[in-house]
Amino acid sequence: MPLYVNKVEITDDAVFSEMQHHAAPSREEARDEAAKALLIRELLRQEAVELDLLDDNADDAAIEVAILALMEQKVAAPTATEDACRRYYDQNIHRFTVSETSDIPQPFDTVKGRIENYLHTQSMRHGIQSYILDLSMKARIAGFDLAASL
Repeated sequence: MPLYVNKVEITDDAVFSEMQHHAAPSREEARDEAAKALLIRELLRQEAVELDLLDDNADDAAIEVAILALMEQKVAAPTATEDACRRYYDQNIHRFTVSETSDIPQPFDTVKGRIENYLHTQSMRHGIQSYILDLSMKARIAGFDLAASL
């Protein structure tokens, strides 16, 4: 069954072609992941067109560039504070041992940069997911429950 984002159709052939990029335990799960990826891409493409970041007939490379620009424009993640990094370190100290065979933790100052990057990445992922969910609630999507899959 084809999928639709607003009035744009995503064909079964497109979903089956995308499946090769989504390893999953079953064919159905791979199909769902492929459908989700294509739906999200189309949602973001349409938003980029709406915001004049992209021409409606743009090629794949231009779409990727526009989606990145859209994310930079619409999703912001705060830099992790030292207190947040310290809390994460204290709650996960077992992850920061000097070696796999040691129980001795690395000093906080040694791993602070890694923690900042990790917390920033998590914050960005959450922001992107929230933005996509917001776009999906405003769009007319048929053939797949995108909100439930996020």
